Amino acid sequence: MIATIQPSQLSGSIQAPASKSSMQRACAAALVTRGKSIIKNPGHSNDDKAAMDIVQRLGASLVITNEELIITSKGVAPVANEINCGESGLSIRMFTPLVGLSEKEITINGSGSLATRPMDFFDEVLPQIEVKVKSKNGKLPLVIQGPVVPKNITVDGSLSSQFLTGLLMAYAASDAKDVSITVSNLKSRPYIDLTLDVMKQFGMKVPENRNYESFYFDGPTHGSPLTTHHYTVEGDWSGGAFLLVAGAIAGNITVKGLDVHSTQADKAVLQALIDCGAGISIEPSKIELRPLPLKPFHFNATDCPDLFPPLVALAACCHGTTSI
Repeated sequence: MIATIQPSQLSGSIQAPASKSSMQRACAAALVTRGKSIIKNPGHSNDDKAAMDIVQRLGASLVITNEELIITSKGVAPVANEINCGESGLSIRMFTPLVGLSEKEITINGSGSLATRPMDFFDEVLPQIEVKVKSKNGKLPLVIQGPVVPKNITVDGSLSSQFLTGLLMAYAASDAKDVSITVSNLKSRPYIDLTLDVMKQFGMKVPENRNYESFYFDGPTHGSPLTTHHYTVEGDWSGGAFLLVAGAIAGNITVKGLDVHSTQADKAVLQALIDCGAGISIEPSKIELRPLPLKPFHFNATDCPDLFPPLVALAACCHGTTSI
């Protein structure tokens, strides 16, 4: 594609898109918690649609009405022999351990770049919790057959926190008792905070977080009755970061729908904007941006790599040398 871009100014108010990280985790939690889950502000991205299709194939029923998503589930009870995660890395890493909750053999597939990504993690870890797994030399498709038997295991957290998210939910859904998941070199800790928060809001067994080095499940949750869970999908700080940077460079704009108390890692864009001297006003219900002369800044994106593109754009408009 060849595009010509002209300098321009922005003005007005805009709603941040729904967070895919929040939406997909909510779908997974609704699947494994028995009862009805009412999810407000659901996302509509391709990744979100993939997650909704997956939970249906794993036995849940879905109804979308009045900007609400209603998921009714009796736990993982597959009604299909295959699920497709599209191009969603979070979906395949999170739902694969949840597929292992079933005794039924399920094939897990994906498309685009997902088909070429290494899945050796599952080949190494799932057999340790008695889940059978077959892959194509560490690539898709995966063939999974459970059920999960929670045990003390150690996983490499440097690969992606998304693998740990799936294991935490699978252990909780399996009524794990007196077992730990030990993690080395965990990256993107804020995303694990989000996972634990979603689990709590859906009434799942939340493990004891021992300084992000291990997660201890101290007892089962037998006999929990069918209940109704309510959850509101947050605004997406990853997508919202582009809007905020645009406002700082070429505002004035108001961005709504971003929770300033969110555990999302990409909320850190606020610190970058403050450090570079952007014209920013932060309120609980909105964030207002206006252009001011910008100065260089230093930023550590270890826990929020998705911020690189908008921060590079911001740095290009700062007078001086920025280090990201």
